[in-house]
Amino acid sequence: MNPKKKLKTYNITYRPDADNRYNTKSVTYKADNIKSAEQMFYDEHPEQKEQRYLEIHSPLSNYAIDAENEKIAEIPTDNNTTTSTTTTTTTTTTMKKFNILNTFKLVNDYIKEITMLLIGLIPLLLLGVVLFGDNFFLGNIVVYNIQNILDSMAGFVGIITLLLIVYFYNRTTDK
Repeated sequence: MNPKKKLKTYNITYRPDADNRYNTKSVTYKADNIKSAEQMFYDEHPEQKEQRYLEIHSPLSNYAIDAENEKIAEIPTDNNTTTSTTTTTTTTTTMKKFNILNTFKLVNDYIKEITMLLIGLIPLLLLGVVLFGDNFFLGNIVVYNIQNILDSMAGFVGIITLLLIVYFYNRTTDK
């Protein structure tokens, strides 16, 4: 048993009188595709070939018919006769969906990790200055910058600022 392909519906709107743009008529055809529906219309209305106004509408129900026709094409036929067929193989590549939110999350994670790396170097550099003196690798720069923050904010306010920085650092790091 070989089920037949279903035909799609096409609505064609035209003007019987080219001079009257408010007078339109619509006809409906069942066809395989839009070109065959248009040809059926011109076979029935040959006077419309020279007209400039023609609208062909495909209703949404045609999508369901397309899906049914694809299923029908996948069903093997039960014919006992042998026929020679040529086999064609088609390959389809699936495209990966691009999600911009994942991209922003990835960039945000990289920036966070780099920031945590730099913040993690501060205690190491401070410890190096304590153990090895002011000539330790970039340690003196870190110490002087912390001293400048404290001096520029009048001592106590600088300490409060440093405490706030430590608080937000502890809050942003993963436990």
